[in-house]
Amino acid sequence: MTPLLKLIKKQDTISLIILILLIPVVTRLNGRVNFIYILLTSNYITLILNIACLVLMYKKIMIINGINHTLILRQGYMNTKQNIYAFMIMTTLLFLDILYGFLFLVYGISQMSINLLLMLVIYTLIFLFEISIIYLQFNKNSNIFYIALSIIINLICHYMFF
Repeated sequence: MTPLLKLIKKQDTISLIILILLIPVVTRLNGRVNFIYILLTSNYITLILNIACLVLMYKKIMIINGINHTLILRQGYMNTKQNIYAFMIMTTLLFLDILYGFLFLVYGISQMSINLLLMLVIYTLIFLFEISIIYLQFNKNSNIFYIALSIIINLICHYMFF
């Protein structure tokens, strides 16, 4: 797993942090209740931030595909698949933790309800499902279908359900 951590580049991390820090500027405070409400209703988070994270993970899996022969030879096919999937899930959960933490610090939790918490869990599971679709690209030729499907699911869930 340690060699995979080298895939997290400083410029990618800084760009995601800058995008997260722009949330209060872009979403504005008027009419917003709490951080979960902003997470679910903000177009900026869905259209820019989530898609940026999905594209970043897609780029990482393409880099891994370029070096997967050496990884597979050293660790074995199943070990490599498990390590890469664990890396993608942990990176995604770290991104979501930073996003949720920042939104919590900026907007707070006034008027919290069980429905909003359930929607937060559903939002997290949907995003992890999208990352899992991108993971299917591992050890396959370049195919835009996986990233396109993840982005379409992201947009459908945002505009149809939230």
